[in-house]
Amino acid sequence: MHKITLVCSTHREHGLCSAAELLKIILAIRPEVIFEEVRPADYESFHNHGAQWSLEAQAIAMYRQFNSPQQVPVDRYEIRSDLLIRMKADLDKVIDFVGQWSEEYQLLDEEHAKNMAEYGFSYLNSDAFSTREAKMSEIEDIKIKGSGNPDAMRVLEGWRHHNRSREEKMLASIYEYCQAKAFDTAVFLVGAAHRAGIAKEIEKYASTEGHLVNWSFYEGPIT
Repeated sequence: MHKITLVCSTHREHGLCSAAELLKIILAIRPEVIFEEVRPADYESFHNHGAQWSLEAQAIAMYRQFNSPQQVPVDRYEIRSDLLIRMKADLDKVIDFVGQWSEEYQLLDEEHAKNMAEYGFSYLNSDAFSTREAKMSEIEDIKIKGSGNPDAMRVLEGWRHHNRSREEKMLASIYEYCQAKAFDTAVFLVGAAHRAGIAKEIEKYASTEGHLVNWSFYEGPIT
């Protein structure tokens, strides 16, 4: 059975969320395969240029000095880059609107930055992170629905649908690889915002593909 550890990350360094700290986690697991939140079409550019800013790309490059893992890009979203940029810009406006009208939302965001800096990946892979994410989503729903702005709700739902689709396709890609390839140990590096969605997708596969993958969730230092 394939053993895969889900390690939730962030794409840019912030305090203890650093490439060096992520490398420690990867070295402790010693994966033969690294599943990455990257589209195949973007893979070469990501590792040639993304390493300049991507925490994950930097950590993987350092890990390759110790081992030669198989790197598997598993993202499969289909949207033009210009449309994705526009979607993100529209989402930022919605998030700014919510923040202006909710002090609790602002405090949760500040707490998030503080916890990332102080606790790093242990925080990003914790139930506390998931609880915060759920609370922020709840506030977004309340404020946007209360605003009576259908465009804002459309933007928010569109972004959430996009991410759910990505999560479904990433898990499908991983299971396809597991069915075709032989290996013992792997990690799946994915942005922490996908933690809850990925966990739900793993549950869906448990009844039909439970024999294929033994999932574990990183929760803190591996000894």
